[in-house]
Amino acid sequence: MAKTLRLYQITDTVTRKPVPGLFFADKMAAKRKRQELNKSSGIATEVVGFLRFVVSPGPDHRNFRG
Repeated sequence: MAKTLRLYQITDTVTRKPVPGLFFADKMAAKRKRQELNKSSGIATEVVGFLRFVVSPGPDHRNFRG
């Protein structure tokens, strides 16, 4: 049975912690989910230039710094 790689995760910049259970093998899927979370957070990113949620390397990524 193939294990799904956790290459990317969504990180909350306010708490500086990853959102539990949001791991992705595909970067574009992670970006789509990030955009969805940022829209629902209520922060106007166009005006403030601040993203609450960002995509970062996950535990299985070679650049992960746990």
